[in-house]
Amino acid sequence: MKRSRKIKTLYGLGFSSMGIKDALFQLFLFFYFSQILGLSATYTGLATIIALFFDAISDPWIGTLSDRWVSKKYGRRHPFMYAAALPLGATLFLLFSPPNGLNEFGLFLWLTFFSTLVRVALTLFIVPGMSLGAELSDDYDERTSITSYRVMFGSLIGPILLMFGLLVFFTPTAEHANGLFNEAAYSKFALMCGILAALAIVISTYGTQSTISSLPEAKVDSASKDSSSAWKSLREAIQLKSYSSLVFYIMIVYIGLGIGMVFTTYFTTYFFELSEKELAGLPITSALGGINALFLAPIMGQIYDKKKSVIISTFGLGIFFASPYLLRFLNLFPENNTALLVPVYFLTLWVAYTFLWIAISITNSMMAEVVDEYESLHQKRNEGFFFSTMSFAYKCTVGFGYFFAGILLDLIQFPKQVTQIDSISPEVINGLGLIGGPLILLIYLSAILFIMHYPINKSSHQTIKKSIQKASLN
Repeated sequence: MKRSRKIKTLYGLGFSSMGIKDALFQLFLFFYFSQILGLSATYTGLATIIALFFDAISDPWIGTLSDRWVSKKYGRRHPFMYAAALPLGATLFLLFSPPNGLNEFGLFLWLTFFSTLVRVALTLFIVPGMSLGAELSDDYDERTSITSYRVMFGSLIGPILLMFGLLVFFTPTAEHANGLFNEAAYSKFALMCGILAALAIVISTYGTQSTISSLPEAKVDSASKDSSSAWKSLREAIQLKSYSSLVFYIMIVYIGLGIGMVFTTYFTTYFFELSEKELAGLPITSALGGINALFLAPIMGQIYDKKKSVIISTFGLGIFFASPYLLRFLNLFPENNTALLVPVYFLTLWVAYTFLWIAISITNSMMAEVVDEYESLHQKRNEGFFFSTMSFAYKCTVGFGYFFAGILLDLIQFPKQVTQIDSISPEVINGLGLIGGPLILLIYLSAILFIMHYPINKSSHQTIKKSIQKASLN
């Protein structure tokens, strides 16, 4: 089934909430609690790991619950998507608004509690929303188009907001030469982001409500009501080479992405010594990459098929994310405070994000084919369950990326609450470069080893669809 551009746009719009949350966490959260409030980097990473234990429960539970939900008016997915809006907006604001006077352990508890609530609220939208995307079409190529809209909005709105925030909320003042050290700006910016994330979810959910009548209905039987059915589905899924290779690939990529997210502010502020205005322009590289991927991902999927497209894209994203640091060590990258630095750095990030969002778009589409394969073998779909494991893999490995980032900061002995770059030793700066270059490249390239074992292509998917159709007639 082909879907109109309007439906795909409204569907994708809701995932800008994920982009807003990721942007806040990427550029501000770790930096805010560590450099502004003085929380230990290891403590900051530990808070993320603790939140993962709640994700391990909430993600599959919400996914499985939405699989079984029965509502003729609102369908299986939309009630959960609506329910996410207000909690997500409120908890994003509260996360960046801790009371004055908290000691380090109090800050740790605040970060742990509200980051967990943010993640659970986002799960209410993301898992049913990703499942909805798989249900909107069963066409091999159309699914990539649908996921490309989702990825494009997830990568577009967040960077635009970041640019706006850096230019409006985090401007230099008489007291703070670097606007990122203005503590009061964080809660105000988080409030605006929370409101916009909630609105995006409501508009998207309402805009796709017209598709409910054409979506698959819940099939609830005695087995699916059993509390152990989710574990049974997991055991059955792990036995699929398509599932395990895809999930492990996603996990490795997101570990690299999680480390890169945490270090973005450190790289730009301390390694490349960019000003606030120069830093403000960099998030647009992610947005431009998402727009490129909207058009290029379906084309690459058709030319090379999905697995080969992901391998090519992963190699590209690894090389281009790491190249500024590798070339700097070889004295081939523009020096700090020179005219070429920002344009060249901007270009490498633009290409890297294009490859990243192509890979993410296509792998999200590939999971829908895994759901089809599972249905052909077990006569049940469980989109919510499968995409909950994908969501958890994302949050888990990004979380581990945050955790590892905290350890890496401590390993290179990066000082806390430092405002003068000159006070940081060259050895510590070089440590940042080793993380951004060789380490990140190694992580991304290792993901290719897993996706190489993914067995489904366009031809085998047609066979899977015929098997499902035959089973439905019996």
